[in-house]
Amino acid sequence: MAGSYRKGLSVCFATMLGAMGMLAPSAASGAMASVALSSAPPVAAAGAKVRTPGRIEVLIARDLAGGGPDAVLVSEPDAVRGAREGVWLGVWPDGQAVPADVRRVSLDYAVGPMAIMRTDTDIRDWKDLSGRTVCMDGNGRYVGEVAARFGAIEQIYPSATDALLAVRTGLCDATVQDDRFLHALLKFPEWKKFSADLPAYRHMDLVWATGAGDAYEDWALRMQSHASVRIDAMTAQQARDIAFEVYLDQAVPDCH
Repeated sequence: MAGSYRKGLSVCFATMLGAMGMLAPSAASGAMASVALSSAPPVAAAGAKVRTPGRIEVLIARDLAGGGPDAVLVSEPDAVRGAREGVWLGVWPDGQAVPADVRRVSLDYAVGPMAIMRTDTDIRDWKDLSGRTVCMDGNGRYVGEVAARFGAIEQIYPSATDALLAVRTGLCDATVQDDRFLHALLKFPEWKKFSADLPAYRHMDLVWATGAGDAYEDWALRMQSHASVRIDAMTAQQARDIAFEVYLDQAVPDCH
C-alpha cells in the first residue's frame, strides 16, 4: 500500500522552477527569500512527525523561499504590508483595497470549502452539519466558518493529516478542507469509503502581491501564465503525501 503513494521519483520543485526561469531572483541564486502568508504554520519541533501543510500556498511559499519545511515564511495578515515589504501569497482579505503601489496577480487557482464523509452518512446538505462534529485543520483557512454558518461542532486538529485521520477512525462526522486538495485525495482507492461530499459553496482566488516595481513583479507576471498547471501538480503531490501520512499513522481500523 505504501508503494501506491510513492510511485516515481520525488520532484524538486525549486530545481524545476529555476530551470524554467520562474523562480524569484533570490531563490534562483540559492539565497533564502522571505515569503509572507496570512498565517505561516508553526515550525515543527525536533523529532515531530512529518505533516504536509493543508494550505497549498504554504508549499508554494516554501519553494519560493528556496527550501523545505525550514524555509523562511512570515505571518502577515495585512496583505498590503506584506506586499510592500517583499512578496505576499494567499487569499486576498475581503474588503482590503489594492493601493496604487501594490501589484496583485492572480495565480488562476481557486479554492473553496468542501466536506467529505463516510459514504453511508446521512449528511446530504451543508445545513445537515448543524450539531454534527467536523474535524478541522487548525492551520487551515476554514476554522470557525463551518460553526458560524451551519452550527457544526468544530474539532480542531494540528494538521490536515490529523483531521483526516480522525474522520477515518470515527472521531467526527466530516472534515472540511480545500476542494482542490480533497478531489485529488479521493482519487486514491483507499479513500473510496470516505468519498461522500458536500461541494464548495464559495471559491476564493489565490494571488501573489508585490510592491509595484519590485524585483518580484517580473516573476509574478511570468507565473500568471503557468501557475494553474504548476499548482495542480503540487496539489496532486500534496494529496499523495498526506494520504501516506494518514496511512502510516492509522493505528486502528477504519470506523465501520
